[in-house]
Amino acid sequence: MEQILYLRSSSPLASLGIINKLAIDEGIHDIEDNADTVTNPQNGPVAADHIVNKQVQVNNIELGQFPYTDEYLRKFSDAELSILVSKVLTEIGITEELVEARRNTWLEIESMTTVHWRVQDENLTWYHFGSQTEGTTTFGLDSDVDMLVSQNDNRIILDIHEWKQGFDNLLVHKQENTSPGYCKLLPMSSEEPILMTDVDDDEMHELGKDGQVYLKCEFLQDRVDTTEEIHGPAWNRFNSKRGIDEDFVNAYYCSHLPKEAMAWIDRTKDKPWPKDPVRKRVIESGCFIAAVGHKQSTDLRTEFRMSTTLGERILMFDMNISQIQCLVLMKMLMKTIVSKHYKDAIKSFYCKTALFFVTEQCGKDMFREDSILECLRKCLQWIYKCLKNGYNPHYMINSLDMFEGRLDATLREKVGEVIKDIIDNPGLAILNVQFDELGKKLYNRIKDSENYISEPKELIRSKIGNFLSRTYVLWGLWDVYLHDDPWNFDRVHEIKLNKEKLSRCEILYKQGDIFMQTATKRYRYLVQANLGMLMAAESIKNDRKLSDFVLQALKEGTFADAVSGRLKYATVLVSLNDITGACGILKEVEKAYSDLALESMCTCTGDVEYVPKTGFGDEAWVLINTGSLHAHICKCLLFVETLKPSFPCGWLDAVFRPIDQRSDMDDQMEYVSLDPKPYYHFVEMMLHKELNNQSKALTALQKLEKCVSEEQLFHKDTAMVLLSHALEMNEQLEQAKIIYDDACFIRKRNIGYRSSHVRFNVLKQL
Repeated sequence: MEQILYLRSSSPLASLGIINKLAIDEGIHDIEDNADTVTNPQNGPVAADHIVNKQVQVNNIELGQFPYTDEYLRKFSDAELSILVSKVLTEIGITEELVEARRNTWLEIESMTTVHWRVQDENLTWYHFGSQTEGTTTFGLDSDVDMLVSQNDNRIILDIHEWKQGFDNLLVHKQENTSPGYCKLLPMSSEEPILMTDVDDDEMHELGKDGQVYLKCEFLQDRVDTTEEIHGPAWNRFNSKRGIDEDFVNAYYCSHLPKEAMAWIDRTKDKPWPKDPVRKRVIESGCFIAAVGHKQSTDLRTEFRMSTTLGERILMFDMNISQIQCLVLMKMLMKTIVSKHYKDAIKSFYCKTALFFVTEQCGKDMFREDSILECLRKCLQWIYKCLKNGYNPHYMINSLDMFEGRLDATLREKVGEVIKDIIDNPGLAILNVQFDELGKKLYNRIKDSENYISEPKELIRSKIGNFLSRTYVLWGLWDVYLHDDPWNFDRVHEIKLNKEKLSRCEILYKQGDIFMQTATKRYRYLVQANLGMLMAAESIKNDRKLSDFVLQALKEGTFADAVSGRLKYATVLVSLNDITGACGILKEVEKAYSDLALESMCTCTGDVEYVPKTGFGDEAWVLINTGSLHAHICKCLLFVETLKPSFPCGWLDAVFRPIDQRSDMDDQMEYVSLDPKPYYHFVEMMLHKELNNQSKALTALQKLEKCVSEEQLFHKDTAMVLLSHALEMNEQLEQAKIIYDDACFIRKRNIGYRSSHVRFNVLKQL
């Protein structure tokens, strides 16, 4: 049975929308350089000489370091070798379970980041696209992260009848010479459905030659940090803390697919894939409008690219594990063999597009464990014919040529030769892959398949679990801004702002999907911890009893992380002379430190600092799968002077600087950042002193000393000040003075503040 793939020709008829049909036989095939169609004279298992490498015939694939390659490969049929390749891909982490874990982690991070900004009343939606989110990467491939920030304050419409009053409406407009997949945006009045006729702001708008007022794409690009390296609509940076490349794109969201994608809707109606429910979701996914014009456009300043990345992600999420393995294998082969000769000639996106087209024509059922090599050839065939025809159509916008402006005819021919070698010799090509030792692992399997012992699946689970836990912390665990204005000491105003954040959390929870609801619930705990502390400080300051609402907020705040919320709650309880309640909370903290695998993080500087001591080990996979990772993270405690009434008298006098010692140049002195563990030991000591249990108080002091001297802390200086304060109360004045001076030295070296930034009571006594 013949399957048909649609491929635009490079002939003049292509400009009229004539689509050539590329026939792909279901069996194994040979490609002739001048053939218009690809046919296979026979079905069934591939002949041995089809797999065996003859070096004289293979110009672009090396035999590599493995001996007797030909002899070993002869033993296996195409289906048998496919199964071995699939097992190796499984061994390096391309399994349904691990792919789903990668996807869910990044979707959670998307939601947490979106919630963070929405709670701050920023109308943004964050997306993570590409290999990381799709789960089509490995440790060896080390794929970057593609982040898209959707600016939602503008309403993008395709028809003037969609205009809505009170919104910043932008009408999508295409001229005769506008390239496929691109558009212009016409600003409209927010009061009536008419186009803007005058240029009020020349930084935002430009008057076109046709008399129309257009939005300038620089307006959207201006939101980009220009210190980064910019590529088209994206700007790139390498984040050393996260250890990964980050590509950012600012874009507008449109609830409709581009009009050029209507052909895709019609084309896929009767195809094996995608099925109707998936098609419906893709159609409803809309598109993004990114600020970049076509390379050959004469109106680069006012041209935008229309992107269907959300729909493409929906399609990728519908792929089975054999399709995912096929795509990962393609990427590895392109990077190993093609890029060795012609760097970045074949992008990963081309591989994904080929997979889309082949799946559309052949269906998902063709992709099985025993047909990986057959499917690989079909996808590479697609790329090969695109190179021969000089046209590489975008999957959803068929009239958009992805080769345009990138590969000339000479380069396409040379790259095609390399692709053809891979198609003719897939086994040998895969043996050359060094990513994740794929080639080596496959060689060991074909050399002695009966006695080969693969790595335990628990090992790759643990490795990916720890990677995802680190990813979750560094990308997803944002902290709530307690003090929107650091110079504002109006506690009532801050309470009002935090209540507004809480209300936004409620709205986001009701409107969101399961990922948004989970993210909002966790973020609510952070807001509650802050709000509870602020309201407690206000009540104590005014000698009022704490309301049930305040106590409930503090209680909910204990779920914000492993220990910090509990330490805040315990602090307030001590201020209320509820020593029994505070001791109960402290026992929970003690149990967390003794029984749980905990790691610390810091967001006090605005960036996420995370240097795991040991990682979560084998527990990481369980924590990721159960969604309980946040309960094993210890966040720093950030205190401001508006919270001072909620602290017992004298507790934090040591770390807050008196107002009369401030200068206009010191803009952070009203913040005190503390690592939770030393503060826990400090609170423990103070409680035992309150209970007149001197021996346990001394033990807690010794734990504090050990923590400060041995633990890797984010805020060593404030921990040392706590220790010096504790030593002072224990009448070890000389030692207290030495530690205090060391703390001042660290603070001055790290921050540049004078040592008087921190008040130390014993200075007046020594």
